Amino acid sequence: MNKWWYLGIGLLGVLLGVLLSGCTVAPTPITPVEPTPTVTANLPTPTPTPTPRPTPLPPQFPIKYELKEVIAPINIAENCVDCHTDEETLKEVAEKVEEEESLSEGEG
Repeated sequence: MNKWWYLGIGLLGVLLGVLLSGCTVAPTPITPVEPTPTVTANLPTPTPTPTPRPTPLPPQFPIKYELKEVIAPINIAENCVDCHTDEETLKEVAEKVEEEESLSEGEG
């Protein structure tokens, strides 16, 4: 059994040697790169001046306006009393409330 062992290791070594010798690649020559110009630092730019804030125009009094229609002053308290005491207006504005059927009523 010893001689088969040595024979197997020998064959494995020969096979490995053949494989490694066939994988050699010719080295590619390194081509030199032309030197690049040296980069210089930019000179600092002056700090910009802040933009001035807009100044609002002073208000011009008296303010001009146009009155579109003349509105008579309404006394709210009197208006409420008038509407709430007028029976015809209350009947027109009133909403009829319908009674809802509960689930326990009816057949079932």
